Amino acid sequence: MRQMATNRWVEWVMRGERAAEVRIADVLRDRPGWRIAVEPYVAHGTATRCTVRGRVLVSRRGDASPGSPLAPLRKAAARYATVDVPGVVVTVEVAGQSQQATSGPEGYIEATIDLPSLPPGWHTVTYAVAGGDQLEGPLLVVDPGAERGIISDLDDTVIHTGLTQAMVALRNSLLVADTARMAVAGGAELYQGLVAGDGGRAPVFYVSTGAWNVHGMLVDFLARTGFPRGPVLLTDWGPGQRWLFREDSAAFKARAIRALFAEHPQLSWVLVGDSGQHDAEAYAQVVRTEPGRVTAIYIRDVPPASLLRTSRVEELAAEVQALGVPMLLISDSVQAAEHARSIGLVDATVVERVRAATVSP
Repeated sequence: MRQMATNRWVEWVMRGERAAEVRIADVLRDRPGWRIAVEPYVAHGTATRCTVRGRVLVSRRGDASPGSPLAPLRKAAARYATVDVPGVVVTVEVAGQSQQATSGPEGYIEATIDLPSLPPGWHTVTYAVAGGDQLEGPLLVVDPGAERGIISDLDDTVIHTGLTQAMVALRNSLLVADTARMAVAGGAELYQGLVAGDGGRAPVFYVSTGAWNVHGMLVDFLARTGFPRGPVLLTDWGPGQRWLFREDSAAFKARAIRALFAEHPQLSWVLVGDSGQHDAEAYAQVVRTEPGRVTAIYIRDVPPASLLRTSRVEELAAEVQALGVPMLLISDSVQAAEHARSIGLVDATVVERVRAATVSP
């Protein structure tokens, strides 16, 4: 009975949110300075098939007051105060192949497109809305000769967010300018080394329970801080059919990882996360069902220290180790690089580059 009442309440919240967004979109879409546009997400796939995602939004043209002291707060607020537009037909084209997708209740579009044997590397996807602007987004075609893939969390694994400390996380999200966001020391060098260890062919996928609203910021951050370019897979925040805020972290990540495993059956994988959320649980779920697909797991130990959390990660590490997969709780990127060298994933020069990047000046 309680579950039924909760479901009805969530459904009521969803209906109210969608009705408000539709009304706001109708008001703004024809106003000067506003437009209906697609926000492209990084597409990915194989030489013969790719998955394309994006979101249809009503957005303001240009960035007001970029030099204002309150610009970071305004920009952060604008990311989350999106006006989604459902029911919009978007024409998606890549390599001469065209397909239409209709935006769903939250404005999202997703399409699977068959490709004419594209070469590995980066390609361009075009998104067009009738009567609106035509935009372009990137597509990664994974090299069929690749033997390894890297899957990484983002918050406190790649970018300092402070999710284990609420006030720190709030400050970083709302008050710190995008260009001032800090990377985890040595992480870029570690990932570059793992890619190079597979002849430069290994793809890197960033899988996080962060909101799709920050996709653009994260892509820019990865480029600015030297992390390998790759698809960023995120979640929808807000009430859904099975949750009030967002999908469970471990369930989402395990599901996303298994989908990547199925898409690229030739790859073995290195998984990187942190102890602050449930990366260890998600990665252990994957190993239980497909132990032969994972080469190593690295879990960053993030502050504040928690004996209970450390104990849980160590318990999962022992379980995963028994299945033949090393899971290490690491304090910094050097420890991961040293272990990766011990199992032949990187060479000694990578360890030295990671060590140099990790040592504080």
